[in-house]
Amino acid sequence: MKSESLLREAKKLMATGHPAESIEYFNSLMDEGCNPVTVYLNRGAAYVSLARYGEAVDDFTSVLELDTDNERALYYRGVARMNLGRFEEAIEDLDRAIAINQERGTSFLARGLALSELGREDEAVRDFKTAGSLSNLEVEGFLNQFGANRTMFGKSMALLEGERGPWKYVLSPEEAEKIEEWRH
Repeated sequence: MKSESLLREAKKLMATGHPAESIEYFNSLMDEGCNPVTVYLNRGAAYVSLARYGEAVDDFTSVLELDTDNERALYYRGVARMNLGRFEEAIEDLDRAIAINQERGTSFLARGLALSELGREDEAVRDFKTAGSLSNLEVEGFLNQFGANRTMFGKSMALLEGERGPWKYVLSPEEAEKIEEWRH
C-alpha cells in the first residue's frame, strides 16, 4: 500500500535527522487518506524539531480534536507552547499529559521549566526532582532535541538561586549533580 510506504519513509527521514524532508511526506500522506492522528502527530514533531512551534501547536491541536486524551500530542503541544512563551497553556497541556502518563520524565522537566519561568519555584523544584528520578537518558534526549530549552534551563536554575538560597540545597547531592549535568 502506498500510504504505508510513504509513512515508513517519512519516519525514517525524521529518525535520521531530516525533519524538513519528512514534512513533505507527511503532507502527501494526508492526500493518501492516512490516519490523520498519525500524520498530525508526526508532522507536528517534525515542526518542533525545526523550531516551527506555531505550526506544531496547530498540528497537535488537530490531533487533540480527534483524540482528546492523546498523551503524546499533549506533551509535544506543551513543549511547543513553552517555546512560544505561552507558559500557562504549556503547564495545562503538561498537567494533562502527566495525568495520563506519569512515567515520562521529560513531561516533568518541561513543566518544571515553564513553572520556573512563572516564578513558581517550589513547584519547579518538585518537577525537576521527579524528572531526575525517572530517566536521565530521556531528559538528555529532550535537551538535545529542544536545544533552546538548555538556555531556559539555565535561567530556571538562576531563578532557583534567588533569595531562598542555592537550588543545590533543595536537592539531594545526587539530584543536584544530575541536574548540573543537564545544565551543560
